[in-house]
Amino acid sequence: MPPECEEVEDRVMPEKISCIDGRIKDHLRFAAATTLCDRRAMVNQLWDYNVVRKWFHRKKEPPHARAFTEPVCQRDVATWYVVYRGLMFASWLTIIVCSFFEIGSWEPLRAYDKWAIYLTNWDIVLGVSQAFIGLLLTARRWKLQKTADFDPQGLTLGSVERIYWFLFVVTMNTAICVTVTYWAGVYNPKSNNLDPLNIMQHICNSILILIDFCVTSIPFRLRNVWWCLMIVLSYVMFSLIYYLAGGLDRFGNHCIYKILDWKKPLHTTMFCIGEAIVVTVLHSLLCFLERVKYRVYAKWFDMSHIFHAQKEADIV
Repeated sequence: MPPECEEVEDRVMPEKISCIDGRIKDHLRFAAATTLCDRRAMVNQLWDYNVVRKWFHRKKEPPHARAFTEPVCQRDVATWYVVYRGLMFASWLTIIVCSFFEIGSWEPLRAYDKWAIYLTNWDIVLGVSQAFIGLLLTARRWKLQKTADFDPQGLTLGSVERIYWFLFVVTMNTAICVTVTYWAGVYNPKSNNLDPLNIMQHICNSILILIDFCVTSIPFRLRNVWWCLMIVLSYVMFSLIYYLAGGLDRFGNHCIYKILDWKKPLHTTMFCIGEAIVVTVLHSLLCFLERVKYRVYAKWFDMSHIFHAQKEADIV
């Protein structure tokens, strides 16, 4: 074959190979795009895209201020509700006084300087704080509604209402977690007495906040789970700093709780991660139970009020 022909064929072959390679790449791109679209369609069938868009992009409207002063069964504040809020505050105040001075304990240690290191007492402080703010807001609303020109729709969501919202949500979650964790992993009959003080601190705390959950119309939203996780992280960091500083518990042990012993960092870290998961699941469950609460009340009271409250308490 003449050399000229070889040169021509050498120049033509790369162009043919390039053309074939381009067609193959276009075909692969089309196949990949088709597969990706099919997968997206399948995912959209399994998971509603609107939920994701609401979660990450939609700015949720805050709840109305009246939700923090009204019971779930009424659209105004009756005298019985003011009395109820006062009894709630008195109950939490009784628990914190008995806890600090060890009233009701069969073997008081008088270790007052160690009182603040326990998560149980953190929960009691949160409970007293939210009960006190709730009483103030309710009493103010009860006084305001006695005026002839009072309109509850004119109430505004201020910083006090937001603080009350935060405290109520974190107290609800923390109280239940404290109760479950204490009786499942901390309580030891050999070192812990089943006395009235122990019952007040680790059973009555959850009972009080659960009753409040059933009576009040304070909204729970999934996106507010980070409030509860912030409390968990704060206590974990405190326990670590307290351990590194050489702090002791009221029995002289170099750890606040045996399940939170930083001498075993891997075990303690895994426990903290597990507790964070429990907190997240519990908050999600409370959001679901709030919907159930509104549906139950809707069968007993005015339907329009219940559905209005349910709309304001959107879980997203």
